[in-house]
Amino acid sequence: MTTPASAAQAMLDHHASKIEIVHAKTAQAINRVRAHRGLSQQARDGRIARIHREAQAELEELSVSGKQALDTYGQRLIDRALGNRSSDPQTVMAMRQANQLAASLNDPSIAMETLRGAQQDGDTQYAKAIAARAFSNGWTDVVNQWNHDGSNDASMRLINEYRELPQLDPVIWNAHHFLAPPKELEHMKTHEISRAAETDYSDGGEAA
Repeated sequence: MTTPASAAQAMLDHHASKIEIVHAKTAQAINRVRAHRGLSQQARDGRIARIHREAQAELEELSVSGKQALDTYGQRLIDRALGNRSSDPQTVMAMRQANQLAASLNDPSIAMETLRGAQQDGDTQYAKAIAARAFSNGWTDVVNQWNHDGSNDASMRLINEYRELPQLDPVIWNAHHFLAPPKELEHMKTHEISRAAETDYSDGGEAA
């Protein structure tokens, strides 16, 4: 059985393969320019700068879309666990009111006391709203109390699976989406690479 954690890892693995494709495609394009003997060094560097800049832009787009995909996947788990999927207008209104009440809880001890009171009263909607508030604030004991009798086992499994999702280290993530300049551009500053990439070499810049 595929768990959300393993499914999320599969998403990351697929994302890594996209990064590898960008690197391979970029290397091939740069090698073709290097093999073009009719270009001047300036024209060659310009074409390589353009290839490099376009590849870096593609990696930056992947960085954003990859993180969004994982965030969306995790949010779906929480929505399934703590969201309201009812289409009944009265239920939707009651849950909205419960969420508004729960939003005023800013202390975990008060939230715990309020949750126990809701459970004793059989107010499952308010109890769920408090659990959602507790989850968003990291009040683990309050979330666990919501399932003290096992009545919310299914939701707790989703919450635990969310907690087990791969965590993205921003430094490592950014490094994976950075393309080191090829040797032809190592001596250039960022603005010089941009200028070279934007220079029009439509005449081919043929070497003398």
